[in-house]
Amino acid sequence: MVSKVLLTGASGYIAQHVTSELLSHGFQVVGTVRRQEQADQLHKQFSEENPALQENPSLLTYVLVPDISEPDAFDKVLNSTTDIVYVLHTASPLVFNDDRALEDVYLKPAVEGTRNILSAIKKFANDSVKNVVVTSSFAALTNLDKFEDKNFIHNEKVWNNKSWDDIKHRDEFVGYIVSKKEAEKAAWAFVEKEKPNFKLTTVLPTYVFGPQKFDVSAKKESLNASAEVVRSLLHTKYPSDDKLFDDAVSLSVDVRDVALYHVLPLLNADLALKRLFVVQSKFSSQRILNIINKHIPELKGKIAVGKPEETAKLEALKGPEYNNSVTVGLTGVDPIPLEKSIVDTVEQILRANR
Repeated sequence: MVSKVLLTGASGYIAQHVTSELLSHGFQVVGTVRRQEQADQLHKQFSEENPALQENPSLLTYVLVPDISEPDAFDKVLNSTTDIVYVLHTASPLVFNDDRALEDVYLKPAVEGTRNILSAIKKFANDSVKNVVVTSSFAALTNLDKFEDKNFIHNEKVWNNKSWDDIKHRDEFVGYIVSKKEAEKAAWAFVEKEKPNFKLTTVLPTYVFGPQKFDVSAKKESLNASAEVVRSLLHTKYPSDDKLFDDAVSLSVDVRDVALYHVLPLLNADLALKRLFVVQSKFSSQRILNIINKHIPELKGKIAVGKPEETAKLEALKGPEYNNSVTVGLTGVDPIPLEKSIVDTVEQILRANR
């Protein structure tokens, strides 16, 4: 019998890859989106590449949830959609330069959205849902004051040490990372207090690189934040931009691995009640530039070179230290290399804009 999965935020960059991963494992997917045109477009795109969907369109359906932060936002979905066995909650905001109060932009949608989906499961599907996977983030465990401390190791047990009271002068980045921590903590607190029948797993990806699920998405004027890091480097100037490209130094992971990590808890009972810290490697804007210059011949001599010889030193000094051996030991996933993530991303951007 085909198991049914509810996927929230199904139009998102990560969620579209999660949809593909779920379908490849034979799950029936019900995705939530904000608008009907999103549902129509996504179903058409997935059907064009998936013969099984052409024969049975009901393997992928969409329902509308306009605002996940509204009280009881998911109640209608859980009450009217029968036999849901798994729930993957990927819906969460990342919208910089919004004029509204930071609480309304980040904290409320992230925290209330998480509580709303868990509450709806408990009320309407407590007897059928076995596992819930919530998309958290490296932001939930990032310690900004220890980011360049070589003695501080970010791992599955660490939590971001910032609170909402630490936000000053409308610091959107701190607002975002605190919202991710509070949303994940709200999920674990719900399980501890409400004791639902389902088992919770959280997935904590770092900067997520890799192609959009569909080429047409790479034509957008603005991509997701990580993809914009890559695209911005395509607009550098050769040879005038001879600086060291050190504006982005952190940890990376491929979007296709992130999608896989969302599905693994549905297949492996050992991943229940775990925080899965998903990392590929350290990266810097300079390393991404090096990869593009090495592997994309049509851009060689057209974009900046920077200072490739300083890449390793830059990442050693400024990149955060981490250890996700617990996650790797539990899953055995061999991460997609950063080179492939970047090459696939750039080739798609070029292909989509020809």
